Amino acid sequence: MKTRVQISLLGCALSFLIHLYLSSHYYALKFGYASAQSLCNVSEKFNCDAASASAYSALFGIPLSVWGMIVNGLLFAMILLAWLEWSEYPERLRRWSLLLSGLSLFTSLIMAGISVFLVSNYCLFCIALYVLSGLIFFAYSGSLREPFWMHFKEDLSKVWIESRSILASFIAIPIAATLVHKIYMQNYGDSSINQIVDESIADWEASPKHEFIAQPALVTGPSNDRAAMVISEFADFRCGHCKRASVTLDAFASAHPDIRFEFYNFPLDGACNEKIKSSDGISCRVAATLLCAENQGSGKGWQMHKAMFAKQEELLRIASSAQLDLLLASEVAQLGMNWESFSRCLSDPSIMDTIKAQAKQGSLVNVQGTPTVFANGRLLPRGQLLPVLQAARQRALSLK
Repeated sequence: MKTRVQISLLGCALSFLIHLYLSSHYYALKFGYASAQSLCNVSEKFNCDAASASAYSALFGIPLSVWGMIVNGLLFAMILLAWLEWSEYPERLRRWSLLLSGLSLFTSLIMAGISVFLVSNYCLFCIALYVLSGLIFFAYSGSLREPFWMHFKEDLSKVWIESRSILASFIAIPIAATLVHKIYMQNYGDSSINQIVDESIADWEASPKHEFIAQPALVTGPSNDRAAMVISEFADFRCGHCKRASVTLDAFASAHPDIRFEFYNFPLDGACNEKIKSSDGISCRVAATLLCAENQGSGKGWQMHKAMFAKQEELLRIASSAQLDLLLASEVAQLGMNWESFSRCLSDPSIMDTIKAQAKQGSLVNVQGTPTVFANGRLLPRGQLLPVLQAARQRALSLK
């Protein structure tokens, strides 16, 4: 019995910590503060950020991870109190603990079903939580001295008399989840997210529609005529805001297979962007890495896109093309590409002409800074925020 209880307590503690991490990352992702992808993003299919950006990541506007954090915290306390017999009715507390554990397992099974049948991506940490909920339930069910159902009717009849604290604990779950949600929202400076979303959508719908002539550097998703919405981003790899926006935009596009995402280079570098006065050639050469990577294999460009943003701090310290090439040679090797052919591509005048054309396209549609996001050819203010992207997609779908 002791071992089973200890396993259950350990499972609750691990679940609480995983839910805590997922909750913190969820809010950072939602409000554009995430500077790196989730720890459990291992592939396009197993992508926790995409799961967080899906329509099934929240219940009543509160992230499922917050609900899970509250439930597992309460379950840990109930199991511990029953084990230490710091309750007037420890055996009854064990039964109520098992009931809560069973409800947690039932919810996990529902979410697992949603992941398999309705969501195109999987969250490894979520899968771990589903396993832990099963482990907690089956481990703890063996710690009861009597069958759960033997006293179920009696437990229900006495819940208003002798078990009010247990009833209060169950009622406290939605209250605690709401409070934690509000704390997170306040910490991220959100006092009027609904107003921000409404203003962004209104400005987006009032913006003139542009035609994009230049070809984007990278594309993912369906064709223009089949996409629910086309997202076009202009960005520079040495821009801090662009790095954070890349996390949100990648998660949003990955979570919605009906979204077409186009990435345009807009280097803040006069060597390839006539709109910029200052010039050192570094941002232009970094932009070229996407085109050269994509030339060596489909999908390599997006891998380089991720790598360059991950190396942003190093890029900001680089002062010459020679220093940059040392960094690029290492990244190219890690991505399984040939450096000799890659370096020849970087020196190809046609590559720089393509980047200049993308930068010129940005100037034609009045890009004032980076990142700048367009949706269906119209400027989408604050398009790096997940709620704005989600609202724009819903609006686009309603007009189809």
